[in-house]
Amino acid sequence: MMFYRFLLRSLAFTIGVHPATVLAASQVTIPQIQGTGHASPFDGQLVKFEGVITLLRDGTFFIQDATGDGNDTTSDGILVRRKPSGLAVGDIVNVEGFVDEQQGRPGQFSTTTIKDPVFRKLGSGTVPVPILIGAGGRRPPTEAVVLPVGGFDPVNSGADFFECLEGMMVRIDNPVVVGPMTKRNVFNVVADGGSHATGMNSLGGITVTPGDSNPERIQIQIGKPLLPADFQVAVGDHFAALVGAVTTDNMAYGLQLVAATGFNPQNRVQPTAPDSADNVLTIAGYNVENLDTRVEDPNNVPPEAERDDDLAEGKFKSIAGHIVSVLGSPDIVALQEVQDNDGGEFSDVVVADKTLSALTDAIAAAGGPAYQTLSLDPKDDSAGGQPGANIRVAYLFNPSRVTVDQSASALIDDASFERTRLPLAAPFKFRGTEILVINVHLSSKSGSDPIYGVVQPPRDGTAAVRVAQARAIREFIRHLAPDPKRSVVVLGDFNTYWYEEPILLLTGGVPALRNLALDETPLERVSYVFDGNSQSLDHALVMLGNGQTAVMRTLHINSVLPEAQQTSDHDPKHVSITFGP
Repeated sequence: MMFYRFLLRSLAFTIGVHPATVLAASQVTIPQIQGTGHASPFDGQLVKFEGVITLLRDGTFFIQDATGDGNDTTSDGILVRRKPSGLAVGDIVNVEGFVDEQQGRPGQFSTTTIKDPVFRKLGSGTVPVPILIGAGGRRPPTEAVVLPVGGFDPVNSGADFFECLEGMMVRIDNPVVVGPMTKRNVFNVVADGGSHATGMNSLGGITVTPGDSNPERIQIQIGKPLLPADFQVAVGDHFAALVGAVTTDNMAYGLQLVAATGFNPQNRVQPTAPDSADNVLTIAGYNVENLDTRVEDPNNVPPEAERDDDLAEGKFKSIAGHIVSVLGSPDIVALQEVQDNDGGEFSDVVVADKTLSALTDAIAAAGGPAYQTLSLDPKDDSAGGQPGANIRVAYLFNPSRVTVDQSASALIDDASFERTRLPLAAPFKFRGTEILVINVHLSSKSGSDPIYGVVQPPRDGTAAVRVAQARAIREFIRHLAPDPKRSVVVLGDFNTYWYEEPILLLTGGVPALRNLALDETPLERVSYVFDGNSQSLDHALVMLGNGQTAVMRTLHINSVLPEAQQTSDHDPKHVSITFGP
């Protein structure tokens, strides 16, 4: 029916008959179309209006009311979904089309758009001055994305604040990058150097904490070739100003970038290896993000599957450099996301000895110790992750410093770990004392509701699963034979924030482990950056034996960098346990 109406209106323009004689269109303004709220009061209706072209894209364009209605709660701009043939920025156009609340993905806020449009150039005008976001202009809320009580509140709700600017041209002065460039040419900023933001950390990012989802984050989308193809930004970098049109693409409110000026990268210093001593046991946790030696055969993986060459791309060499030079060649390295020997290919291969050997060889070449490896193979296609890759946790250990009874090592199995990596418990010995290390990679947060979504508060799709997994780990520890000298270390990728229930179950009950991350201030608990939110998904929990002390450090060598420059999407953790004099 929509296509039929579009043909009728197109034919009307061709023969010189106004479309209103074919289908009655309401004469409105853009602010009236946008209305107050996330959905247009004209949704599904045929409308006609005038405005000034502010931004052209390949298949769409933005148009803004020349004067606006003076009401900050109604946007003066809108996205028109048609190729802007013959149009230029600054043109005044008459547009007629259907109002459509376009939803990019299920659950996210919709974008008010005009679809099936016809347009006519009326002349040339002046592009409205962009609205300033930040000090001296409109300052976004800093805590709530959507208020739990409902209603439309642009003063306190980040989603409502940006909805009032949807489709309009805006400017951000002195933006600081809080989320590095992704391979989709997207990064995140906050205005005014972060001076009015809550949660800014020492890295230049912004940390998510209980009750604060950081709605002042603004996603920046770059349409090439606006900036050089190799242009990258990292956390802490600054611009003088960014200008663009407000969109709801990519599951969040942000800007389609029009202009960027005054780029000033942060002078970042590579972290150095922590000090150690003969009586100090060092343990690292490192998610190495789908590591394997295989260049997948396209015939043996699904068309949409990731195919990579970790060897040729230098990933093994880079991880080895991190382990030796940044982590200081720890006595034990707990790895997550180790893939089998043929990576993501569908086959009967489950072993990962080639993957682990390639890494230990690279470490030796980098001047590190001759690590031995410990890995228990999962059942084929049982561990989740990339299909066919049989992802698992594994250990590297320095036999000149520690020993391990591999026959006593065990996978912690429980129904809650279905389609998830099983934790691997390994009883290492150091200076005659047992250190039981449990290497974990709990279920991911995939499948959860978006922060900027219609379901509020957002549902964590696997929260209950991770709670059950934490209980299984706790029960395993409870059933250990008593040993006052034994240390227990649970570390890895928990896919859980420090204040969420799975961690609290392990640190607040019996036995009570201590989360070493809590020794850091809340804003510095960072090992991962997602959509501009700094957060810690990786933890080290300890239950120490008599006379032992422990400290932990996070080495920020990945999360702050552009995705194209990251070795992994996680930062490694380094734990030092001191065993008396």
